[in-house]
Amino acid sequence: MSDKKPDLPETVMEANPDVAAKAGEPQQNYVKMAVDYGPVILFGLTFFACSVFKLVPRTDALIWASGVLAGASVVAVAAGLVLEKRIAWIGLTTALLAVPFAVLTVVFRNGIFIKIKMTIIDVLIGTVLLGALAMKKQPLKALLGEGLKLKDEAWPRLTVYYALFYYAMAAINEVVWRTQTEGVWVTWKMASMVGGPIVLAICLLPFFMKYMIVPEGTDDKRGA
Repeated sequence: MSDKKPDLPETVMEANPDVAAKAGEPQQNYVKMAVDYGPVILFGLTFFACSVFKLVPRTDALIWASGVLAGASVVAVAAGLVLEKRIAWIGLTTALLAVPFAVLTVVFRNGIFIKIKMTIIDVLIGTVLLGALAMKKQPLKALLGEGLKLKDEAWPRLTVYYALFYYAMAAINEVVWRTQTEGVWVTWKMASMVGGPIVLAICLLPFFMKYMIVPEGTDDKRGA
């Protein structure tokens, strides 16, 4: 029985369903991250560009950024199909919710719609995870099982951890947009969507180390 420990950086990436990437394919990984995170980055850049350079009235910055988010999300889904031959689930989910909420934001000229979108997405993800678990399903295992080899008893616990994470993200989002400026909220949105799952994966490293299945033949070859 090998006592070789899994490589920590790869473990973190594989355990993160939002940035999971295949080792040895850096170019493909960069494309994947651009497809998945390009829309939210463009959203933030548009907002701050409009605000800092006064390209539009300050009250309209979030409206313009919302429109860019919706358009970029649609482009990201198409790019995922063309460049990677896959459906960019983050982009697709964002597009399905961003477009109607962006339209509401523009029509009513009220940024509350795009702000609560993030809360709704996080609550939906958490509820789907727990609902699937209640039905004896393992959505995270289906999504990550190829790259993250964990013992069977670990997947239900990991599902609960991720569900609680997304519920916490929803709660924090509500607090931030209700109590802080739009600039602070946009910064939070960008940081939490990109960095939040990575921070969670790092916090779960002891869990991964405990339940990781190390394939046979991966010994340190100490006798070589």
